Amino acid sequence: MPGPDSSELETLQAVRLAGFAGEEMLAKRARRPLALLRQDLGRCADAGHIEQMSFAATSGWILTETGSERLAVLLEAEVGAAGARAVLEAVLQDFEEINGEFVEVVSRWQLRATEHGGHGAAEPGSADLTALTRHLSALGEHLEGVLDPAIEILPRFERYPAQYTAALARARTQGLRWITGVGILSCHVVWAELHQDLMSSLGRDRMPGRG
Repeated sequence: MPGPDSSELETLQAVRLAGFAGEEMLAKRARRPLALLRQDLGRCADAGHIEQMSFAATSGWILTETGSERLAVLLEAEVGAAGARAVLEAVLQDFEEINGEFVEVVSRWQLRATEHGGHGAAEPGSADLTALTRHLSALGEHLEGVLDPAIEILPRFERYPAQYTAALARARTQGLRWITGVGILSCHVVWAELHQDLMSSLGRDRMPGRG
């Protein structure tokens, strides 16, 4: 059952994981209807935990230093109340056993896409893309099994296998960017945010960057 601070936690964590993002992308990460997410953002902004920034024609939200401190408190309280630490420790250990394989595969295809100028690396319907999505689908099934214990005790983690599967489905018809891309909830971004979420929920940090 979500705790009293679940919407605040999920909103702040969405901003942290995104780094900088607009409302629609944050709503997907926080699993909130857009109208409710806007209310949550307003409350967090009023508390000084997030602030809106603009770069060129792009506007989005970022976490403040006090917001980062507040989020750490909320995550610690959530994990403690649910008795989830041992579960998350085990899940993280199992996740890291498949993480290396995923990162190696995606990094190889990111390089290949760069070498092709973003075109022709793995076109929809090609044998290369079919083989790649089959491989990543098997990893996704493994990921679901790894995450099941975390989802059972902290349901907010259920977004990751669902969004990973959705990204794979889009990759089959729209191409490699839904596997390797940034700025969208590609397989790569979803996987990296899951890793960061597991780490931060345990009070640990990761080196900046995706992957």
